[in-house]
Amino acid sequence: MKQTYRMILALCLPLLLCGQAWAAHSGPYAGVFLGANALMTATCNDSLGEFYLRFNPGLLGSAVVGWDFEPGNPAGEGRIELEYSHRINRLDQARFADGVAPAGGNLTADSMLVNFYGVFHGEGRSWSPYAGAGLGAARIETSDLTVTGGPLSSDSALVFAYQLGLGIDYALTNRLSLDLGYRFFSSTRPKFSEFNGPAFKMDYLNHSVVLGLRVGF
Repeated sequence: MKQTYRMILALCLPLLLCGQAWAAHSGPYAGVFLGANALMTATCNDSLGEFYLRFNPGLLGSAVVGWDFEPGNPAGEGRIELEYSHRINRLDQARFADGVAPAGGNLTADSMLVNFYGVFHGEGRSWSPYAGAGLGAARIETSDLTVTGGPLSSDSALVFAYQLGLGIDYALTNRLSLDLGYRFFSSTRPKFSEFNGPAFKMDYLNHSVVLGLRVGF
């Protein structure tokens, strides 16, 4: 995960420090993003008590369509967009009151969010910092989760989701932008059925670094 962050920064830093300034785009745009995500250790609860699931870092992919506001717009400078994202993480370990056990299987989250980002354009520069938030829904799925080789859960849940984000836009042209960003993504607690056992609820807290391209029309 650290190597991924360093590679993204190494590729983008020279672009952020120099380059030709372009006028801010206004109107519709579309974009694609790739990145790495880290799912925090999840606190889980069922009728037998509390346990914890630890996941490996995974990949993130997303696509957006949106609208860049014109500079001086009464709503503020920025953009509004619809975002679809797919996150995947592999279960690594389960921790119970009596010890730690090896685990496996995947946890995936497919989300649809409406995001609003305020963009802080600067006079005569190509890069612009931004910050914002999003609201929507996510389908979170346990895919063949196992603990010590035994089945734990294969189920899915639809939950309310939200996101906080910040980053830097770099205008490659007046229509093409490079986007380096951070996203904190979370949801209400999904509930999954256990194999031959009670259902359990778990936390979902995710940190991501993304790199994307947006093209204006």
